[in-house]
Amino acid sequence: MVACTSTDLIEESLESGTAICFNTNVTRALTNDNFNKFMVYGGYTPKDISDYHTVFSGVEVSKDADNWTYDGASKYWIKDATYKFYAYSCENIALTKGTPEFATTGPDAGTFKITDFVCNKDHQHDLIYAESGAITGKETGNTPVSFSFKHLLSRVKASFKSGFDPDFTIEISEVELHNVYDKADFSSKSGAWSNQSRTIEYNLASSEWTMVPLNIEGTDNVIQAEIPAGEGTEAVAAKTLTTQHGYVLPVTYSSNNVTLSFKVTVKQGSDVIKTDYIKGNLQPTWAVGTSYTYNITVNGSAAGVQKIEFSVDATNGIVDWTESPGTDFNVGS
Repeated sequence: MVACTSTDLIEESLESGTAICFNTNVTRALTNDNFNKFMVYGGYTPKDISDYHTVFSGVEVSKDADNWTYDGASKYWIKDATYKFYAYSCENIALTKGTPEFATTGPDAGTFKITDFVCNKDHQHDLIYAESGAITGKETGNTPVSFSFKHLLSRVKASFKSGFDPDFTIEISEVELHNVYDKADFSSKSGAWSNQSRTIEYNLASSEWTMVPLNIEGTDNVIQAEIPAGEGTEAVAAKTLTTQHGYVLPVTYSSNNVTLSFKVTVKQGSDVIKTDYIKGNLQPTWAVGTSYTYNITVNGSAAGVQKIEFSVDATNGIVDWTESPGTDFNVGS
């Protein structure tokens, strides 16, 4: 195994050059604090040669304090060779739902791709990726390959608040995105996803569709409007809730056939007024490395319940007197 510090190159030289080392930086969801492993791919092409020789193919690189150590024997720089390196991490593990590959020949030589990547209810992980760009090997003075990782997926969460009167509580559960694209290919050549598809065809009758869960943050799944201050009582703040993020493939949908679905149980005191599923159609444009929040207000019309109301018929709210014909009433003789 070979270890490299984030700032210093190991002082080890052979005829082919110094050891190849790595350092890293990662942004947002998967942070530098919890990022400790990635897989590296790449190789080199000798001077004036187009085909690439593979140096790394899915080699695991692990962090130990400030050192990044890769499995196997040390690899060394070759003078005047042109190198390209690529790396990914699926929350510190190798991909199980997708096939990474470094191309060595043909029009894609020197590029990296992931084919048949799946992002659905059974595979919810932050996928980060980095590439080095072209590096020319030197006999001495080579520095560690610097990777700055970015997020390849989009992520989505939902935020809920109550539009009911304060004496109603609403329980939220089973928050899900339905009919999303859940399979695609990524290429370093385009820097984008392509060939988005669904592994399950939407079928409402048999309740079949692709799905990404948006799990509720914490254990309390109740929302309630603010209770205003009363005589001798203080106001009670509104109860809201937010889901955890769900990971989705970046894509611009051509129609509003993605569904945000969730279950509500509306209560007034201990009485259950309504239990039902609420669904709304979306036409998302989800971009790489972008986080989205859908803000939802649950009110009576959305929950399918109707308030009991009263009205008073007639002008000014009171029906006019009906005048009865005069009745003769004789007193005396």
